[in-house]
Amino acid sequence: MEAYEYIVVGGGSAGMALAARLSAAKRKTLLIEAGRKKGNLFNFWHVDMPAAYGYAFLNPAINWKYEGEPEPHLKGRRMYQPRGKVLGGSSAINGMGFLRPHPALFDAWVHAGAAGWAFGDVLPYFKRLETWHGTPSDLRGTDGPVHVVKGPMECDYYPAFLEAGQQAGFALSDDLNGAEPEGFGHFQMNVENGTRASTAHAYMKHVVDRDWLTITDHAHVTRVIIEKGKATGVEYLRGGKTHLARAEAEIILSGGAFNTPQILMLSGIGPEDELAQHGIAVNTALAGVGQNLQDHPILYPKHLSKRKDSPIRYQRLDRKGLVGLQWLLTRSGKGATNYMEGAALLRAGADSPYPDIEFQFCPLVIDHSEGGALMTHGWSNSCGPVRVEGTGWVKLRSANPTEAPRILCNFLSTEYDTNMMHRAFELNREVMNQPAMRALMKDEIEPGFQVRTRAEVQAYIEEHVAGDYHPVGTCKIGADSDPMAVVDSALRVFGVDGLRIADASVMPVITNANTNSTSIMIGERAAGLLLGTG
Repeated sequence: MEAYEYIVVGGGSAGMALAARLSAAKRKTLLIEAGRKKGNLFNFWHVDMPAAYGYAFLNPAINWKYEGEPEPHLKGRRMYQPRGKVLGGSSAINGMGFLRPHPALFDAWVHAGAAGWAFGDVLPYFKRLETWHGTPSDLRGTDGPVHVVKGPMECDYYPAFLEAGQQAGFALSDDLNGAEPEGFGHFQMNVENGTRASTAHAYMKHVVDRDWLTITDHAHVTRVIIEKGKATGVEYLRGGKTHLARAEAEIILSGGAFNTPQILMLSGIGPEDELAQHGIAVNTALAGVGQNLQDHPILYPKHLSKRKDSPIRYQRLDRKGLVGLQWLLTRSGKGATNYMEGAALLRAGADSPYPDIEFQFCPLVIDHSEGGALMTHGWSNSCGPVRVEGTGWVKLRSANPTEAPRILCNFLSTEYDTNMMHRAFELNREVMNQPAMRALMKDEIEPGFQVRTRAEVQAYIEEHVAGDYHPVGTCKIGADSDPMAVVDSALRVFGVDGLRIADASVMPVITNANTNSTSIMIGERAAGLLLGTG
């Protein structure tokens, strides 16, 4: 059994950032990743080419491809749950949409018991993680590992989308991650010189000290070893054999909102009834483990263009080959964008404390659940609430650590959430019917203009709502008086010494934007806590 100072379990958005910072501080660190270190000769471009994320979305070599439980309010449909199965985690397979939450969102965190996590507390870590290539701002980072850019917006549909937002009475923001965190603007993306800037790419290239970091991939952690109330090591499977690793200082779980609670429960930390159901002895009873799951429900209305000028033309085989060749040789061209370059963060009403509806505009007719685009000229403007009330859960499928956990998002389980989804759809239609978009639109493909009454829209919602793959909250930060809190404000697991969590599972309230930048920030903040710098 080899000993390390720190063991980080999970090399995803937060875990990779954390392990890299520990290594740079000359702390002997083991990073255990259940997936692979990187793609192979034939599929590396699924991760590295920004335009190829649809392939990563479906590739079982780099994606766990989980499936949820039947959703009771969505006609029993099961939600697809893609999760990264490669170093970088879901930052290596996602759509690269890079948005910070509104500053007021962190007031909700503090109110929920996350003392010390106000916007002023976390801003230094948001700045530390990024190099922003847009208009300079005191709110943006200039020398961090994750490069953040605006897309070129070469398709005419993008400026029409921004103009339609203004025609509908909304503001235009030069920087949705800066001083104007609401309105219509560029959907920034984490891309460095034409390559996806996942945390694996960014931190391995710019931060890691390889002399101080050991990365063990294809290693499935089965439990945390706890001795006399202290986490002292981990047990993991690799190559058909059981291995042990010891941590002299601390163990940090960074498996994400699904796998971190799974590992805790397999280690005897969690709700007593759930552990008993699977014959697992209780080490520390924590009722909140696996509870409070939140995600963003989303719709993808589809529109047909009058013109044949969308980027779908590059899907023709000869053009597709040229796009790929140009990207391979120069890391530039049509393969160097994610084609999701427009966004909006809007308030559902005057009483909204922060923007609570998000649009993500794509000049392609996207099939969200299949991860691809229909071969027709048009666009999709995804819409959905980014402030939700209902919560779901993550539970064990069995005591077998290699089995995927059970996942229930519980979408639209409250009247508030249902009304917010209707409001998001209503705002989407309002913007799409402004003159700038009507000048381009031939038809509404889905749901179609014939769908108008609340009952008709409700039927469409129940049939088509999906998750936006932003699961959070299953090991939330909270005060020690909160029976559902799992970690304190320093990310320490209640009742177990030497064990912390650093990933999206600790978010007490879901962000009002895409979650990846906040997950990376949590990894940076965890490094500061461990190293005594924050």
